[in-house]
Amino acid sequence: MIPHAPLLLLGALALFILAGCASTRTHRPSDDSERQALAATADGQFDSALRMARLYRSRNDPRALDWYARAAAIPPRTHHSASAEEQLGTILERGRLDSGDAPQEPEHVVLKPSPRKAYRWYRSAAYHGSPYAMADLGRWHADRGDMAGALRWRMRHAVYMRELYKLAPLRAAAGEPASVGRLRLDGPSLNAVIARIQRDAARGDAEAQVDLGALHEAGLGVAEDTAEALRWYQRAGAQGNVYGQYFAGLALGRGSKGLQADVDAAAAWFAQSQAQQFYLAEEAYWRKAIAPPFFIFE
Repeated sequence: MIPHAPLLLLGALALFILAGCASTRTHRPSDDSERQALAATADGQFDSALRMARLYRSRNDPRALDWYARAAAIPPRTHHSASAEEQLGTILERGRLDSGDAPQEPEHVVLKPSPRKAYRWYRSAAYHGSPYAMADLGRWHADRGDMAGALRWRMRHAVYMRELYKLAPLRAAAGEPASVGRLRLDGPSLNAVIARIQRDAARGDAEAQVDLGALHEAGLGVAEDTAEALRWYQRAGAQGNVYGQYFAGLALGRGSKGLQADVDAAAAWFAQSQAQQFYLAEEAYWRKAIAPPFFIFE
């Protein structure tokens, strides 16, 4: 049996070590600006947390990441929340807090690039409605040779932005004979990938159903048919897919040659999407999104 004195000594040593660890995690504000900013965060508001994140970011302090994450989690979820998530993705993908491109001096390097963590934040931002994150994801997948993923997010960004006409090179490529090979956004046939999307959609994969709807809306490798696009969006939306719900709302709200506009029906789909914290589905945003564009491309 161990004598009581050594036990007490071991206990005291353990408490000393724990206290030391706690003290290393505790940061004392270095100046009045930091003290004031930290004190303001007691209100639990998004703006206060974002102010803290920006202060640390300006000082090249990695604690900025924690404060961006805190800001993004503060309800209600708005475009500001999604922007904070997208900023986190950008910082983590680049591995630096500043916006410069020049090589950093060793003493200034406080982060390492983390593409996987960046992807998670981009994806979270995209599923909360950020068009910037949609574009980020398209680029992220393309940079890694995942052209199926790049196609998915490029199409979703194009549907929201009314930029399907910019997919003309893809449309031309998709009309070529089917090719089982790698997919390039500006090169060989897309048919192998489109066939897989069709199979997955038919099997009930909600994400593939959204993709197939976008393909029909764009006329990319399949017949251009907005009514058919809506059918696939609605099938995905009925499974709870937020993009299926949102794009069904856009299709019904905007209407087309083959689809009569129905704003009331669109509003019902937008409401389902908004319930999943997709900020673009708020009425102030979707009203603008379905309004006729200045230039209509027939």
